[in-house]
Amino acid sequence: MLKTIAGHTSSRGICRYLTRKNRALASDYINIDAPDPAHPEAAFDWARVMDSTRCAFGNDLPWRGKRVRTYKHYVVSPDPKDGIGLEALRKLATTWAAEHFSEYEVAIVYHDDNERGIPHAHVVVNNTNIETGRRLQDPAPKALAISLQDIAETQGLSALRPPEPKGLAARAARRNSKRSPETHRSEYVRRAEKELTERGEYSWTADIRARVRIARTVARSDTEFRNVLAAMGVTVSDNSPKAQRRDWLYALAEHPSRRISGERMGLAYGRERLEPVLRMGGMRRLEDAGERAIAAIARRALAVGDLRELGRLSAAVALIESSHVRCLGDLDALMQEASVNNADAARYIRERALLPEERPAIALQHAAKAPSTVKSAQDAARRTRPSALQPMRQNTQEKRRGGTQR
Repeated sequence: MLKTIAGHTSSRGICRYLTRKNRALASDYINIDAPDPAHPEAAFDWARVMDSTRCAFGNDLPWRGKRVRTYKHYVVSPDPKDGIGLEALRKLATTWAAEHFSEYEVAIVYHDDNERGIPHAHVVVNNTNIETGRRLQDPAPKALAISLQDIAETQGLSALRPPEPKGLAARAARRNSKRSPETHRSEYVRRAEKELTERGEYSWTADIRARVRIARTVARSDTEFRNVLAAMGVTVSDNSPKAQRRDWLYALAEHPSRRISGERMGLAYGRERLEPVLRMGGMRRLEDAGERAIAAIARRALAVGDLRELGRLSAAVALIESSHVRCLGDLDALMQEASVNNADAARYIRERALLPEERPAIALQHAAKAPSTVKSAQDAARRTRPSALQPMRQNTQEKRRGGTQR
């Protein structure tokens, strides 16, 4: 079960409640420096950290006359039948919290002070996004609850599901079981990512996006796609088998909690769009030389931690993908259009030799031969195959000759 409580005061009250009388079994933290293991958990004042963050960003003040919501408190209670231990509960709670609140300060405190002594988790989420400074937008409780059930099942725990519909209701449910994507755009940049990028600050979502964009351009199979991403420090995993919409989850290898589903970055990054393309041999937007250049630049940039170079390379790849240019001549023609504003990406493509000077000759030869080959085949068919009209013409001529004799 997942219970949701909104807090409207300092975090000191909830911190005292959760840690009083030394009843906390353990604590976990996201985006909060963990306390020294040599000191007891109760001595660590994580409430002070949350209050300071809210104050620094001005998020402890009312908004448009409404009472400020300072934090969200979620209670994660596993099924008593599971007989869950503390470590299993910690894995469940931290995985769920990291999936939804990876950009917020989170304190997770574990208790077993209920009637049957069953461990449960209290997840306290501060109201401030530490990347953008914006206030927490209240996530849909139903979506959070479904996500918790999905994660519980993947970890071998019981999940609370509604009863299966029967008859007409069951058929209607099956027809509508596949949830629509969160966005129908091929490229979707969330406001937080856009603001950080415009300010020249680091965004882990933009970082993952840049690496995936490069990998999907040079890879020609699913295995190669995963290998390229692994070399670039990004892991790829499937989401829950019980999820209504199957997708891939991308995460930074050095920070596994920083992960995002493909379709949250746009349909072009999701499993449903990418998997068939990779199965057919990849996107093939570039010649082999261009692909090798992209892979080499990406490896060098990651080796020295040059994320700016990686971002410029990703922007260049995006321009090639979206405009379908195949040579520098195409690129020059594209840049002459008044509506195009990608001068930096175009300059980068030319400097790094990502495109050839002229269109590949093999493509032109294929296009030139195809019509003549088809025409020759048609002519040969006409010469060797009798016309379907020939028997009718013969019958008509015989009738005319017979009529003349009569």
